[in-house]
Amino acid sequence: MMRRFFLLLAMLSTALLVFAPARAQLKTQAPASPTNRYALVIGNGNYGANSLPNTRPDAELIAASLRQAGFDVTLKTDLTRSGMFDATRSFAERLPAGASAVVYYAGHGMQIKGENYLLPVDMVITGEEGVKARAFPLQALHERLALSKSSVNVMILDACRNNPLQPVKPVKLRSFENLGLAPSSAARGTLVAYSTAPGQLAEDGAGRRHSIYTETLARLLTQRGLPAETLFRTLSDQVRRQTREDQQPWFESSLAGDFYFLPPPGWRPGAAPLTARSNAASGRSRGIGSIGSTGNDAWYRDMDESDWTGLDHELEARAHAADSNEMALLRRQAGKGNVVAMTTLGLAALQDAGGSGAERRQARAQAKGWFLKAARLGFPVAQTELGEMLYADRTAQSREEAIGWLEKAARARYPRARIDLAQLRMQQNPTPESVKALWGTIMDSNATMMKQGKMQPKTGQ
Repeated sequence: MMRRFFLLLAMLSTALLVFAPARAQLKTQAPASPTNRYALVIGNGNYGANSLPNTRPDAELIAASLRQAGFDVTLKTDLTRSGMFDATRSFAERLPAGASAVVYYAGHGMQIKGENYLLPVDMVITGEEGVKARAFPLQALHERLALSKSSVNVMILDACRNNPLQPVKPVKLRSFENLGLAPSSAARGTLVAYSTAPGQLAEDGAGRRHSIYTETLARLLTQRGLPAETLFRTLSDQVRRQTREDQQPWFESSLAGDFYFLPPPGWRPGAAPLTARSNAASGRSRGIGSIGSTGNDAWYRDMDESDWTGLDHELEARAHAADSNEMALLRRQAGKGNVVAMTTLGLAALQDAGGSGAERRQARAQAKGWFLKAARLGFPVAQTELGEMLYADRTAQSREEAIGWLEKAARARYPRARIDLAQLRMQQNPTPESVKALWGTIMDSNATMMKQGKMQPKTGQ
């Protein structure tokens, strides 16, 4: 009953929402160029039948952002295998002593037996055995930079958008053995950033001019005084939010101290770190898939009422439309700690709980198990789903536990949890005051959306 009540409210609210797409914008005025800052930007997209039309615009966007940040940028597009070797060798050899070097790559990438390869545009796709002989090994780039005179090396890989050796779309696969890139090992003074976690695929930007990862990265590169590791953690959170955890950016770092793409005023390389934590004592920092997923810093902790309502509808729609292949993908994502996938699996199980007897009990138990996993990781939607299921059990212990989960979700300002709690209090103590409190909660939620400009009455054309 509570779910039907809230979903009716959500449908009414979302019918009035007006969404404005976010766009990456660059300022036209560039700062004075610092010395010893160099970047190589590569965009490979002309792969014939497996082409990636947005990699060239992505490369151009990142090149413009890095130039604005004061880098001397070399931009290359649609490189052959020999062209990739030549470009990386030439770039590494021209780096002066103490330089900061950034290499950005957009294009196809894949792993074979734990080794990462970037695919040149002249590579003939015949099978995985031919990759080693025809692709560009990422290790070659590591070695080039390690032998150069640079003191800081940053590699950014918006690759693994899909595996061109696979005959069907990645979302339809049941076997994920060779998808995505594998973890790598970087020397001291190096940061390696991936558009998605090891073994996963990245959103390829279909229907967009830029991939979500690159568009978000370009916006952050032009923010002054943002340390590199903070930048990539912020990037991870923002991409996770936009893709609902389907894409989980990842990085590993062995930087000693802070590095800035756009330094704060007066900062010079070698100066004392401005952040509270330095990697000098801790060694390697691994920005693995857990970043941004749980705790008070998770991407969903600052969502407003309209964002939550939109997410509710997305989860319901995905659970309703999930076929066996989509379910296999969701289980794989859930196994990697994806709270959105866990919750979607729980919702899908609830849809199978409409029968009677043992099958119904099994489906509900399965749903409760998925919700519990995501709830323990702090996801308010799962906490609310679990709370509603527990309250329906009608035992004093389960109802007490249900209220506990709903209170946790309400603290994240998840609207359904707040309304559920007000409705439960009204049922437990049906007075004019409790009815007024419930109505006030509903009106407060809608008023907040109106104030944020995300819920407006429709006007005539």
